[in-house]
Amino acid sequence: MQQAMLLCNGVQTHVITEGRWVEEGLSPTGSKDLVIVIPGNPGIPSFYSGFIKSLKSRLPSETPVWTVGHAGHVQPPKNLCFMSEDGSDKPVYTLQDQLEHKVAFIKQYVPKDAKLHLVGHSIGSWCILQLLKNPEIAKQVVRCYLLFPTIERMAETPNGKFLTNFVLRIATLTVFLAWIFSFFPVVLQSILIRIFGGFFAGVTNKSIKPVRQLLEPPVLDRVFKLAQDEMVKVRERDDELISNYEDKLWLYYGATDGWTPQNYCTELKAKHPDINAQICKRGFRHAFVLTDEVEVGKMVGDIISETMSNNP
Repeated sequence: MQQAMLLCNGVQTHVITEGRWVEEGLSPTGSKDLVIVIPGNPGIPSFYSGFIKSLKSRLPSETPVWTVGHAGHVQPPKNLCFMSEDGSDKPVYTLQDQLEHKVAFIKQYVPKDAKLHLVGHSIGSWCILQLLKNPEIAKQVVRCYLLFPTIERMAETPNGKFLTNFVLRIATLTVFLAWIFSFFPVVLQSILIRIFGGFFAGVTNKSIKPVRQLLEPPVLDRVFKLAQDEMVKVRERDDELISNYEDKLWLYYGATDGWTPQNYCTELKAKHPDINAQICKRGFRHAFVLTDEVEVGKMVGDIISETMSNNP
């Protein structure tokens, strides 16, 4: 596993890879397949380390897996703090900003002859659908694998209502508490995260580092602002787009997911009878990277391997 901050669209961006590093390109003698993972919100690649390691273990050895963090969701070291392209230090990155950021990353770092397999989690699934509107990118895409896809009516879901009516109303207070937390010694921060995170969200030792990254006050504020933007922007399902690229889509819904209710999957399949969409029967959570990263990684890796075999 390799990781670094890369400058993309004027923003220092955290990228983690399994296999060849981003700036090395693809294998000159192997296949041109490339897997790119676009995270949910928060878009912190370290949450996905175990997932991409497990996913990679099911792929041919020459196939790299890259995870691209969201703009502004990992605070870079002070010596890497570049200004944004418009010359100002951008405090907030909207959903549209995140989409443009992913387009820029693909144009800057993905070889033109790459065969893309795009894996999206949660709002990352929405980003991937929007990427298909770019003809150059769509031409390179072999398939999209959308996990617990928040691609419609987010504000109407149980979790969307809770976020809007409670979480976002205390967002400023939460960021302030995170600022106080930032003065605690790292050892104490880790202990508190392990105790309270384990009790409320199933956070284990492997997730302490990304949780600490999340609790950086500027990052946490951007996460809340992005979530707020999602509630406004992710409305009706784009059925025309889905129809145009139905053969390139695989969607996986949670059985008890407060962000992607089962009826969303049922309605999708009623509108698109031939689409490859299914409801999880294995009890995986929406935040699978905390508890089910290995099993979900194997599942997705096996499906990508099968797709690659059918598209040599």
